[in-house]
Amino acid sequence: MAVNYAVRLEGVSKSYGEVSAHRIFESVNIGFRDGEFVALKGPIGSGKTTLLNMVAGFLKPNTGRVRMPEKELAVFRAKTFGIVPQTQNLVPELTIAQNIELPLIFQNIPKGDRARRVQEVLQRIGIPKMGNRIVGTLSVGEREIIAIARSIALDPPIMLLDEPTEALDPVMTDMVVAFVKSDHALKKKTIIIATHDDRVVKIAHTIVQVKKRIP
Repeated sequence: MAVNYAVRLEGVSKSYGEVSAHRIFESVNIGFRDGEFVALKGPIGSGKTTLLNMVAGFLKPNTGRVRMPEKELAVFRAKTFGIVPQTQNLVPELTIAQNIELPLIFQNIPKGDRARRVQEVLQRIGIPKMGNRIVGTLSVGEREIIAIARSIALDPPIMLLDEPTEALDPVMTDMVVAFVKSDHALKKKTIIIATHDDRVVKIAHTIVQVKKRIP
């Protein structure tokens, strides 16, 4: 039976700097299947974020290729990926609902449809009546959940999350893990999470060990 891959890396190598380059990856061949839940496990500095950024198209490999459309990559990325970086990039002066609505505005989705989708997302994260709360008043864990909620507003088929539970307390970590797990179960998305949190690793279908390269 043929395997359907959401993203494939073929012969990918990545290094930084031109003189005495620091090599992160060399000749990586890996595919992430449609609907697969993948944990990229490894210590800080092992290259998990670099790998996610290459999958998303933010970084290009030095050699090899990441199989995805090259034309209009920014538009493709916006429609295909829900991205939750380590820096959440929420707008603290805006409300929860306004932050969730932002990617919908950028995609020129009509106002009525935007309002409906925002309310659906608020319902899914269990705060249907808190959309008017200012993001700057939220805790770190609450902002992480809102960042994830914003990333699913467009209902993307692929979710990329970079250390979503880092620095969270156990209660907020459990909430984030439960939310991501339920989103995968409900929507059958391809989810790729960079993490060193065993609670996240336990719910993944596939574990990819990212090892820190010794210079």
